[in-house]
Amino acid sequence: MFKVSSNFSTVSKITISFLLLLSLFVLLVGCDKQDSLADSGKTEINDTDQTNEVEENNEGNEEVEQTSNFPLTIFDLANRQVTFEQLPERIVTVIPADMEIIYALGGEVVGRPQSSSGIVRPPEAEVAEDIGFPKGINFEKIAALQADMFIGHTRLNLDDVPTLESLGLNVVLTQGDSLEDIISLIKMYGDLLDRNLEAEALINDIENTVEEILAAKRENPVRVLVLFGTQDETMAALPQSLSGNLFELAGAENVAKDLPRLDMYPTYAQLSLERILEANPDAIYFMAHGDAKAALQQFQTQMSQNPAWNNLDAVKNENIIVLPHELFGTNPGPRIVDALQFLKDSLDSLEY
Repeated sequence: MFKVSSNFSTVSKITISFLLLLSLFVLLVGCDKQDSLADSGKTEINDTDQTNEVEENNEGNEEVEQTSNFPLTIFDLANRQVTFEQLPERIVTVIPADMEIIYALGGEVVGRPQSSSGIVRPPEAEVAEDIGFPKGINFEKIAALQADMFIGHTRLNLDDVPTLESLGLNVVLTQGDSLEDIISLIKMYGDLLDRNLEAEALINDIENTVEEILAAKRENPVRVLVLFGTQDETMAALPQSLSGNLFELAGAENVAKDLPRLDMYPTYAQLSLERILEANPDAIYFMAHGDAKAALQQFQTQMSQNPAWNNLDAVKNENIIVLPHELFGTNPGPRIVDALQFLKDSLDSLEY
């Protein structure tokens, strides 16, 4: 029995030793596996962070794409469809009012209209290259400026579109024959320059100011004749012109409203002394692109040859007013509120 017991003890010792070694092996393998899993977990976290970062960046890019206006298709004031693939960066114009709107929205031009008065508005635009005027465009300068957008007039520059497009420019034709036109221009340039917030603020400011100016209504409208003098002739402004529109807003009645339009200048009418004498306006307002006072003197000299001219109420009461060139010699753009204020104050001060 002792031998058996002795053999059993030896086997037990070997077994126990084996089991201890096996346990130690399992323990070591388990630790390695945990370490491996831990390392794996860290990699998964890093991968997740990177994925989130990429997704956030992608979302940011998607947001930029969604807020971009381009490609952008617009209809200009000649009802022409024009598509811009990207934001215009080198703009040239022969229209002073449009240039003022662009600067009012925070933009700029590289080519500007020639100034008839020697004053450039705003002053910041004076550094831009002079490219001429609507009926005298310097195409060579425009090409040298590497312009990508040209702004012209709906009636005066329509025939120039093919030449300008051949130079690689997007051409936009505009007009400013009413307060509504100017509001539409501001909206259009807000889109083209990607400055919609600035455009909305400017429009709100103009509309609020106009409302304040026109708060007091006239009971009896002043009957006015609005004249536009050139070197060759004097025309009567119709309600369809910008000055005609402003006079109506200010509470005046245009005595030339039924005169036939001129083919060349559809917002003006041929001056008929017979019709003027018949209408007998309370006041006559005069404006010109150049020296309005000189043009008025020339006009009065012609009219004085007819004795009936001195019988007009406007002449007898000395209600002949020269309109400021900077507000009426051309479209004043955002300064239209200043033009309207001038008319309202002038009409209110008349004696007749």
